Amino acid sequence: MTAPNGRAVPWSGVLVIWLVTSLAMLGILWGRLDVASFSDADDALRLQQVRDWLAGQSWFDVTQYRVAPPAGVPMHWTRIVDLPIAALIVMLRPLLGTAQAEVIASIAVPLLTLLATMMLAANLAARRFGPQAGLVAALLVTFALPVSIRMMPLRIDHHAWQYFLALAAFGSITGGRPGRGGALAGLALAASLAISLEALPLAMVFAGVCTLRLWRGDGRWLGAFMAGLALGAVALFLGTRGLNDLADHCDALSPVHLAVLLWAAAGCALVLPRLRRHPPMLSLLVLGLFGAGAAAIMGLRAPQCLGADAFAALDPIVRSVWLDAITEGLPVWRQSAAVAFTALLPPLLGLIACWRLWRRAPDAVARQEMIDMALLLAGATLIGTLVLRVSGVACLFAAVPAAWQVQEQLARWSAERLLLRRMLRVPLIVGLLMPWAYAIAPYAVTRPSPPARDKAPMPCNFRALAPTMAAMPRTTVLAGLDLGPALLATSPHNVVATGHHRGNAAMRDLIIAFLGPDHGARRIMQKYGATLVLTCPAGRETQRYIKMAPDGFMAHLAQDKAPQWLVPVDVPPASGIRVWRLR
Repeated sequence: MTAPNGRAVPWSGVLVIWLVTSLAMLGILWGRLDVASFSDADDALRLQQVRDWLAGQSWFDVTQYRVAPPAGVPMHWTRIVDLPIAALIVMLRPLLGTAQAEVIASIAVPLLTLLATMMLAANLAARRFGPQAGLVAALLVTFALPVSIRMMPLRIDHHAWQYFLALAAFGSITGGRPGRGGALAGLALAASLAISLEALPLAMVFAGVCTLRLWRGDGRWLGAFMAGLALGAVALFLGTRGLNDLADHCDALSPVHLAVLLWAAAGCALVLPRLRRHPPMLSLLVLGLFGAGAAAIMGLRAPQCLGADAFAALDPIVRSVWLDAITEGLPVWRQSAAVAFTALLPPLLGLIACWRLWRRAPDAVARQEMIDMALLLAGATLIGTLVLRVSGVACLFAAVPAAWQVQEQLARWSAERLLLRRMLRVPLIVGLLMPWAYAIAPYAVTRPSPPARDKAPMPCNFRALAPTMAAMPRTTVLAGLDLGPALLATSPHNVVATGHHRGNAAMRDLIIAFLGPDHGARRIMQKYGATLVLTCPAGRETQRYIKMAPDGFMAHLAQDKAPQWLVPVDVPPASGIRVWRLR
């Protein structure tokens, strides 16, 4: 098969790389491929959301009723991500049973997302630089740890889909035709916005590049992009949210965002085309007026959403105890050196490649294309620097120009006749590849825990506890925010709270229960009808509570000083988790 410009895309080679990568990932996780082994709480809750939908909960109702019962927590998630998981479960359930179908779906969906992302990157690189660059680009996707770590088996939350959609938008803008390419990029980012409003800054970067093209004299990109973005967002909002919740939320695509997008798109589609024969500066001035109008719409209808902090409404104690401890939501400079290295160096290599390609460009059009690619990559890098989990987008954008850079060095190595020069070029090639896979062990490999020292708490092993909890009569459990989703996915119990910000009030109650005195925890348990308490003394969340309140309820539990109104429950010691029942 060939790419649009006639260059072959090495699909079979990409498939081989994907198969090897998938087998490696399965080998890393072997023995832990079940629903009790989700590495992230959001993955466990995603599966529970799918289950609830398949059990009859409305498509438009994403409330999680087993959290903070009886009212539940109205999640800001979307059914778009639920669709492929549910489809596989429904297809496999008659053959394998529900439990095995869920496991297979949780393994297959992220791996298939990885394959789609690798093929897209290979196509983008191959149609520009040739088949070998396509293979290198696919390899760089697997090496990009901020990406591949979220496409491993059991990683079924939304980040992988947003990465793929961002790369699709990147390919449409950098290699498509003005009308079609702009519209497809807008549609891809509209889908990403419908999944999570976290994609909004990236959409603004794309709009900025289209505006630059308007200034150069080509206004077709901006109009098509904004039309695709606005109309796609409206269609997906109506298709996934319906008309049941028309409140202006700041954490999810809402009517106020649709109004702003439609206003901007109408201006770009109806007014800017009439200004084509006028100087570009006039179009920019009119565009600025429409931007001011968009800000006015937001300010008049939802002034609370004008700030840069989407979590401004969080209770201060929830912010300090929970939000500030989520490392993937923090800037790069608050990460370890290894994590910052994997997030920043691949985009830097991509920017260097863009600069080299710009210098070699044969004409002004090619130079402008490289400038646009560099601007998109730089914008994604800036966003990823501010929020670590978004850094995968920059790594994917960088894979396309970086593939050319690796291919160039491979060609020079192959053409080199002197053995010594060949050997000297090898470290350079390795140096171009290594940053993408640096520090892979801390990311992807779960090392065996060292033997517990005397009086040191056992490491948390929820898999060992799950069968015991599943056999207990259904009740509500006071458990840590991190453990709550695992309980939902592996047992019939409800939980007081999970780490999801729309449950702000319940999260505050849970944190106060663990930080406060014993009698205060009992009152909060009574408020939610909780009859079980579950803690993991070695867990990071538990250690935060103990550090903040050495004489609080959680500290007493960890010190075997549980109040008399709690009775210990026998659970497998290998779990490292302790359970008490209300007397």
